[in-house]
Amino acid sequence: MIRNRNLFHFYIYIGGLMLLAASLPLSPFLVTLSQMILAVNWLAEGNLRNKMQRVWQRKPLFIFLLLFAIHLVWLFNTTDFAYAFRDIKIKLPLLLLPLVMGTSRTLRENQLKVILLVFTGAIIISSLFSIYHLSVIAWNPMSDVREISVFISHIRLSLLVNIAIFSLIYLLITNTFTWQRPLRNTLWISLAWLILFLFILQSVTGIVIFIITGFLFILRFSPWFGESYWYIRYPLLYGLTAVFAAIVVYSAVVAFSFSRGEISPDKLKTYTPSGNTYIHHTWNRQMENGNYIWINICEPELEQEWNRRSSLEYRGTDHLGNELRYTLIRYLTSLGYDKDAAGVSRLTETDIRNIENGMANHIYQNNRWLYPRIYQIIWEIDSYRKGGNPSGHSLAQRIEYWKTGLDVVSANFWLGTGTGDVDLEYTRHYAERSTLLEPEWQLRAHNQFLTFLISFGIAGFLLAVFSMTAPIFMEKRQSQMLPFIFAIVALLSMITEDTLETQAGATFFAFFYALFIFSRDKSYPENGYDSY
Repeated sequence: MIRNRNLFHFYIYIGGLMLLAASLPLSPFLVTLSQMILAVNWLAEGNLRNKMQRVWQRKPLFIFLLLFAIHLVWLFNTTDFAYAFRDIKIKLPLLLLPLVMGTSRTLRENQLKVILLVFTGAIIISSLFSIYHLSVIAWNPMSDVREISVFISHIRLSLLVNIAIFSLIYLLITNTFTWQRPLRNTLWISLAWLILFLFILQSVTGIVIFIITGFLFILRFSPWFGESYWYIRYPLLYGLTAVFAAIVVYSAVVAFSFSRGEISPDKLKTYTPSGNTYIHHTWNRQMENGNYIWINICEPELEQEWNRRSSLEYRGTDHLGNELRYTLIRYLTSLGYDKDAAGVSRLTETDIRNIENGMANHIYQNNRWLYPRIYQIIWEIDSYRKGGNPSGHSLAQRIEYWKTGLDVVSANFWLGTGTGDVDLEYTRHYAERSTLLEPEWQLRAHNQFLTFLISFGIAGFLLAVFSMTAPIFMEKRQSQMLPFIFAIVALLSMITEDTLETQAGATFFAFFYALFIFSRDKSYPENGYDSY
């Protein structure tokens, strides 16, 4: 009877893990529901005293749980308890999932692989929904491809896609199941599709993580595979090298276009073809496609000719809410046209629609490809470097977040701001810095390590990093494929994202950490990849 009862709870446990794995890319509601199922089942199973003893005996699990405990301890210097308790609620998966998965019956290899198959299947379903959404918005050239992630943020989805890609490689390399050829072919097709989809998604964070993780994966594990897996190693190596080289070369070409010499006043035009005077703001060094934006401008001609060709007022806003005159001037510059009546008259009807829709550079109409995104990033950096407003520009904003965050750190170096006062300190320091960021863009660090340093000071920061990394080595997982891949993906994501500051991010981190580190017996093979 006891054995049957234990099996019953174990089957619910496996079902809860499968539901959680499937929910991560598809349904925030089911993510919460699956964790509730796991928690209730864990409590109903009983034997809580032995489970708590297991936590104490398994030191790596205890150390990881300190990551959640730090947030409780650092309430001692918090003043905004409403924010602090909201933050602690978000971090509950960091307590719940390792506790449940680290003290439950260990998973066998086949059970782990079924969970991974369910997870990758859910990722593929999510990607198909995204492609359908892409087909719906394809008519709008100003639609942001990154918005095709229907259920969760595109950055979070890109992290999950990375885990799915390397999980598929793991499934193809190991042979615990008696794989039939149709199933293996399906896995190969799925692998190729998810790599392609990652680039369709245009998450720079996800793509960079894929390239770095892929290289580290090859360097770390190819000796274990030998020549028998050349069909995985060489395509991945050469493909990553080609993609990396293409991105570097294109980025270098674009960056070079922003490094033109000084403007020679004696070479600037004085009059338009219509005989009106040009205005030149030579102090403003902003550029589009290698052309200076704020020279050769005649606004009276621009206004008259634009109002003749468009129903949107020159002094009004475009469909994205930006000043239309600014969008028009940038767009004309991107084409290499002077900013006068002659320049506007050369615009096609497609150009007019693009400008009305808020497109500031003609290359953005090819937004289904990656190169406009690369150009946009470099333009943001150049514009910010020349004193431009970073509001609405993802990378430029992050630079401003990090600068402000370092100011907060310097003022709270030893003990931090406390769990709940990060937002208050950021608001105060934005005001002190007289930041150009508009209020709706005055956000937090977007760097998990910086957030730890701000919240907990140097001592808490070191303890938090130790609690995240030490269990991997204490459990001797660093030489195994899935834990290694997950650690690289998660830690890289924390450089440009507050990965643990949202419930989706905290659940992603806690689930895969517990799945790969704590849910399996410590004695399983350590030959570089997890084969039985």
